Amino acid sequence: MSTEAKVTQWLEQFVREAESRDTLDRLVGLTDARILEAVPQIATDASLVRELHASTRAHWRGFLAMVARDVFEVQVGPEAFDLARTLARRGFDLPVLLSIYRVGQRAVWTYITDLLTTEVADADVRSAALLQFWSRLSQWLDTAIESMILAFTAEREQWQRGSQARRVEIVHDILAGRPLDIDAAGRALSYPLHHLHTAYVLWVDDDAPDTDVQRLLETAATTIATAIAAPRPLSVGTGARTLWCWVATSRPTGGVIDALDPHVHVAIGTCAPGLPGFRQSHREARAAQTVATRRAHGTAVTRYEDVELACLAAGLAGEEGMETFVRRELGPLAAADTAAARLRDTVRRYLIHAANAEVTAELLGVHPNTIRYRVRQAEAMLGHPIEERRVHVELALAVIDTFGP
Repeated sequence: MSTEAKVTQWLEQFVREAESRDTLDRLVGLTDARILEAVPQIATDASLVRELHASTRAHWRGFLAMVARDVFEVQVGPEAFDLARTLARRGFDLPVLLSIYRVGQRAVWTYITDLLTTEVADADVRSAALLQFWSRLSQWLDTAIESMILAFTAEREQWQRGSQARRVEIVHDILAGRPLDIDAAGRALSYPLHHLHTAYVLWVDDDAPDTDVQRLLETAATTIATAIAAPRPLSVGTGARTLWCWVATSRPTGGVIDALDPHVHVAIGTCAPGLPGFRQSHREARAAQTVATRRAHGTAVTRYEDVELACLAAGLAGEEGMETFVRRELGPLAAADTAAARLRDTVRRYLIHAANAEVTAELLGVHPNTIRYRVRQAEAMLGHPIEERRVHVELALAVIDTFGP
C-alpha cells in the first residue's frame, strides 16, 4: 500500500473514532481547557464558556466531515458565529477572539502530533499525515478566522450605532463600579437605580431551536418579574442564549416562580439596595448560574440564597461575596467594638463545643449563666435563634475570626 493510501486510511479511521460522542466530547474538552487557561477573561463567565464549547464542537464537527475528503471545503457552523457576536456585544476587543483561535490551533496540533507519534510507527506515513492534516487545519482556521472577524466587526458596529449599546455601556459601567451620575443613568436606562434590586440570569438549553430562543428569553424575563411582584425588568442580552435582568422594587422581593418553559433556566440573586445592590445581586445571580450549570441534573430555578454556602466553598462568590455573607448573617454582631468581639468569641466557642454552656464557661473562666446570657444577647443582635441558621452563623464567625471585622 502506498504512503498516500496509508495516510488516507489513517485519516478515515481517525474521523470515524473522533465523530463518536465520547471522543468528540473529549476533543472539545481538551481544546477548550487550553483556551480557558490562556484566555481567563472568558473562563469565569458560565454563558461564554457554554458558547465556547458549542463553537469548538461546531468546528470539530465541520472539520472532521471534510478532512479525509478529496475536495476540502470550509463550512463553519452557526455556533462559531454566535461566539464571535457575543464577544462583540460584551465589549471584548478583537484580539480576544483571535487568541481563542490561535490557542485552539496549537491545542489541536499538539494533540494530533502526539496521536500520530503514538499510533503510526512508519515515519514516512506519519510525516505525510502531519503535512496533510496541518495544511487542511491551517486552511480551515484561516477561512474561519476571516469569517469570524467579519461577524465580530459587523456586530460591534451595529451595537455601537444603536441605543442598546448605550444601555449596555451604562450597565457595564455600573457593574464595574465606574463613577457616573445615578439620576442620568437611571433616565437613560428607564430604570430606577435608587430602589432595591433583584438580579437574575436567564439562559436557554442548547437543544432549543434558534428561532425560539429570543421569544423564550423575553417571555421568561416578564414571567419572573410578575412572579416576584416587580415592574418590567431591565434586560441586557449578553449571549446568543443568555439574558441578564434586573427588577427594581421598593420592598424586598419574594414569590414563587413556576410556569417556565422546560428549555429555560434562571439563577436569582438576593434583593439589595442602590448601585452596590445592583452589582451585588448580579454577582450572586451569576455565581448561582455557575452552580446550576455544574449540577448533574439541571433545575429550572436556582436562588443564590439556597446555594450560597456552595458558592463560598467553591470560591465562586469572591471576597466581596464573603464580606456580604458576613454582614448579612451577623449584622450588628460583626461590629469592630470590644463588646461585639467578646460576644462573637463566646458564641463561636459555644458552637464549637456543641452548644454546651458548662464546657464553654470553663474554657473562658466564667459562670455558665454568663455564657447563656451572652448567647441571648448575640441572638438579639442576629434577630433569630442561633440554631435557626447555625451553619451560616458558625461559618460567618469563623470568617470574621480569621480575617477580622
